[in-house]
Amino acid sequence: MPIRGGSLLRRRWNSLSLSSQPHRNRRAVVSIASQEHDKKGGADAGNNSIIHDAIIIGGGPTGLLLSNLLSNYNIHSHLLFDKRPVEELVKHPQAHFINVRSMEILKSEMPHVYDGILSDMPNVREWECFNFGGCVDMNMSTGGGKRLARVIHPVRHLLRVGQRGDAILVPDESDGNNNWEAEDVDASNQHTPYVSECRPAHLAQNKFVSLLLQEARRHDEMAMHDLDSGRKSRLRYGEEIIGISDHTSVSSQLSSSSSLQDFNSKHIQPSIITIHTSQGQTYHTRYLLAADGVHSSTRKHYGISMMGDHSIQNLINVHFRTNTSLSKYLMRRQNNQAMLHFVYNSQLVGVFVCHDGYKGEWVLQIPFFPPYQTMADFDANYVRELIWAGLGVHPQHGRNGTGQTRHPDDTFNVDILSIRPWTMTSLVASQYLNDSKNMVLVGDAAHAFPPAGGFGMNTGLQDAHNIAWRLAVMLHRDKLARKISTEEDDDNVSIINEIRDPSTFMSSSSSPSFDQTILSKYDEERKTVATQNAALSVRNYQRTLSLANACYLNAQHPHLLISILDSPPMNLLPLEVRQGMFKRLVRVAMLSLKSLTSVESSGALSIHANQIEHNVNAILENKGSLPLVFPRYELGFSYSSRDKYDVVGDKEELTDTAGYFPRLKAGHRMPHVLVDVMTSQSSDGDVQVSLTTISSYLRRVFRSPSPIFTLLVFGPRRTNTIILNKAVARVMQLWNVPIISIDVYPSKPIPHDENSIQITGTASKLNDLLSVVDANSALSRLLHAEFAAFVKAEESTNKMTDSMEGAHYVLMMIRPDGHIANVAYLRETYNSDIMLDQIQQALDHGLHNALGIKV
Repeated sequence: MPIRGGSLLRRRWNSLSLSSQPHRNRRAVVSIASQEHDKKGGADAGNNSIIHDAIIIGGGPTGLLLSNLLSNYNIHSHLLFDKRPVEELVKHPQAHFINVRSMEILKSEMPHVYDGILSDMPNVREWECFNFGGCVDMNMSTGGGKRLARVIHPVRHLLRVGQRGDAILVPDESDGNNNWEAEDVDASNQHTPYVSECRPAHLAQNKFVSLLLQEARRHDEMAMHDLDSGRKSRLRYGEEIIGISDHTSVSSQLSSSSSLQDFNSKHIQPSIITIHTSQGQTYHTRYLLAADGVHSSTRKHYGISMMGDHSIQNLINVHFRTNTSLSKYLMRRQNNQAMLHFVYNSQLVGVFVCHDGYKGEWVLQIPFFPPYQTMADFDANYVRELIWAGLGVHPQHGRNGTGQTRHPDDTFNVDILSIRPWTMTSLVASQYLNDSKNMVLVGDAAHAFPPAGGFGMNTGLQDAHNIAWRLAVMLHRDKLARKISTEEDDDNVSIINEIRDPSTFMSSSSSPSFDQTILSKYDEERKTVATQNAALSVRNYQRTLSLANACYLNAQHPHLLISILDSPPMNLLPLEVRQGMFKRLVRVAMLSLKSLTSVESSGALSIHANQIEHNVNAILENKGSLPLVFPRYELGFSYSSRDKYDVVGDKEELTDTAGYFPRLKAGHRMPHVLVDVMTSQSSDGDVQVSLTTISSYLRRVFRSPSPIFTLLVFGPRRTNTIILNKAVARVMQLWNVPIISIDVYPSKPIPHDENSIQITGTASKLNDLLSVVDANSALSRLLHAEFAAFVKAEESTNKMTDSMEGAHYVLMMIRPDGHIANVAYLRETYNSDIMLDQIQQALDHGLHNALGIKV
């Protein structure tokens, strides 16, 4: 069924949908602040009086995604600053794994970026494995290192319901067999539904940033073209924020076109933030979004502390590139192809990250122990020796360490691009907002994790997704209120007369503001997720230490040695002497690892190497390897304070790699259920949409500048259309947010059936959206499964079964970010007033869950 509420709601929605042309052709709809900007002669000419909707500090993945999302919501009056030039930003690979949930967000919100990732990333067979051995080249017979183990992760295919994320040990006999297939889907899962329409991706952060930057520039150019004023780009790379100040006496009812003079004449909250840049410019903003990294100066300015472990391990990151000959050699055998290579030998213990093997893009991570090791110890020559030792290839004419010639016609070479120290931490900000609730921390400014599991960048991307729609709701809300409150419709006069003045519900000096509450909800939701991801990342890192222990390398030994050297009487020795002692003892501890790169086939070294291999395999066989896929954490997290990671089904051990089971509960991500979209022009249902992304799909269909809440109406009978229309209209006007209600049919409705609501009047302007069809009954099965789980938990089967049988319809509200706001099971009654109240309460409850306030 279409947007409900008769001609009033259709006209109202048309007035709010500011664009009627496809996105690629339309002129961007510019916010009032930008229009005022234009009148005053461009961004720099009038920046002392214009208040921007938002300013983003930090132009990495999180900041750029946030900028793109705001542009999607037509929040064009925003700026992005980063002190680094673009050239520096796109140099270093850094993060590289994009998990399933992040890929879903990119596919629904930025299809150009999503397609670019799929096009640019290496083939999945090049990165689906982790290798463990004496060096990257796992072939001792030709001078390489001993293979200890190889595991494959379930990233080749779409995940299924209940499928675990455990890595699988690859048997030795698969060496060199390109057709070997891992049994990455249990037999019990092969006929279960998919949990997503996306797979994870492996793409170096600098390439990912380039795609996001290209999209941001496209938005920027479109906005500048529409302003036609020579306005400076909103992307300000190479311009540092050197000062931040707050104006504390400001009206909460200022629009984005208000000037500094306007709000200086007011005396109620919230404040406006002023920033000062290295180019001598001053800008004002309603909201400051800090995406400026783990060392965020913005966070420090507001005195927000980071909680957790500030120093888990120090490391050296070496970014290097192999030449064509060496790249082909290292990737010549499938056995050598992997995302991560854990290397253990007498010269190096470290991890090689293969970002793109055929293009020669690598990063080497080396443990680092200051002050007994310094950056001076890791000069280019020494690091180059470590690289060759870790690769298992001699640089001169393709010769290995024994003098044997592999490829006398080829010269291998590596180009060291950067050598950087960094500290692994596990930190979460004590709060994500300042006291005035107009500065927001996102990404690494809010949290920092060990890289194990790849949750750092992904958590930041999902932060941006969560805060973007909230900001858009707030920034469009005043405009929506003005539109709705001035609507008139002769056929709906009674509805308008029954609705209170929307201004009654705007913030005042005597009560918490709408804006502050909705941002506090962001703090509540995302900080909880970050805390859980931080703990998971630490556990993943500890798994890597257990593998080092299997190689007879105790990760605590260097720290114990440092403790001894720092204590009396050893601390009386000069630091230089103690540094020498430390380095010699570390070298001695690593001597036994020579067995993993020796060509000797017998003797004590061989026995030692075989024992290490046995130890490592014993751990991996017991699912102790570093996982890459975490279905329960990636897709199963909940924004409800009462839920964490529920599992529906048998009593499965809740390990970190447990499978994901869809839930139809408030706070959970709406499960991936493909539905056929039906229109009044066609009943073929040739458009399939995942319910996970239904709200973003509808926003694109209706070209809405504002985030959309979707109301799915499901059940054997349709509720009274007029009553539902009236309830939706009331709630829209009370909350000033768009709601679209859609009928869900179990099968294609018969044309002109009395239950099939036909669109009339301005239907063509709404793309004639009518209903969706749950053709495979997937949603219906989930609803019944949810009831069964609830019944079992409450131990009141008979009572709950009666309730289910008595439910005439289900109202399911989906938030703009794809999470469920509320699920209500209602009975139809002949008393229209009671029914109206039931529906309105269900909708109010959903918006309260999503926005954190009650109206």
